[in-house]
Amino acid sequence: MTAEEKSTSEKRDFSYPGKKLAIRATNSSVQLQAGTGDGKVRVERTLKGKAADPGNSAWSLDGSTLTLRTECSGISLSCEGSYTVFVPKSAAVALESTAGPVRAQGLARPLELHVKDASAEVTNVSGKLGMTVSSGNASATGITSEEFSATTSNGRVKATFGAAPRTVTASAANGNVNVTLPKGGDKYRVTTKATNGQAHSSVPNSKGSDRKIELTSQNGSVRVDRAE
Repeated sequence: MTAEEKSTSEKRDFSYPGKKLAIRATNSSVQLQAGTGDGKVRVERTLKGKAADPGNSAWSLDGSTLTLRTECSGISLSCEGSYTVFVPKSAAVALESTAGPVRAQGLARPLELHVKDASAEVTNVSGKLGMTVSSGNASATGITSEEFSATTSNGRVKATFGAAPRTVTASAANGNVNVTLPKGGDKYRVTTKATNGQAHSSVPNSKGSDRKIELTSQNGSVRVDRAE
């Protein structure tokens, strides 16, 4: 096996009884999943190519901050680090990631994602959800969060709800914004604005509703509908 083909996988548990976990990831693919209630953060990682060489990756928990890093110097055809983090059920998460895609699934506590130079994808999340993505897409599917916000600079925002949200705020500088609300008779105050694109809503604007949808795009289209 050549150095470029080398691959290693391992697991590690970190004791963490806290209520909000900060994650800092660099050059790494990160997946967040619901863990247990035993006060531990479980991490599984796979390193490929030069990422498996000594000193080219790191994972550590310092206080409430989990650091995940993959970084290879020189010319390398293969340098890849992927991490799966099992988050304690009682912990909210605030994640900052640079140059690595992020996925999150099945989390019930508040979740904040700040992703640079990659995309973020969330499924089946029920806690308050915030997504800020630079140079990538923000996607949320089957979420039941009452509060949702998403912002992209160069990428689209797409959100599909499994339960009626209380507040939805989504904007894109260069990309489309598409929101699909669940079936039902819930009423919403709806605002859609597309500076250089088309804005469409098949959901009536009910000015007296305490549920709010606000979608904007500078260079792209905006659309909000109910599920069929």
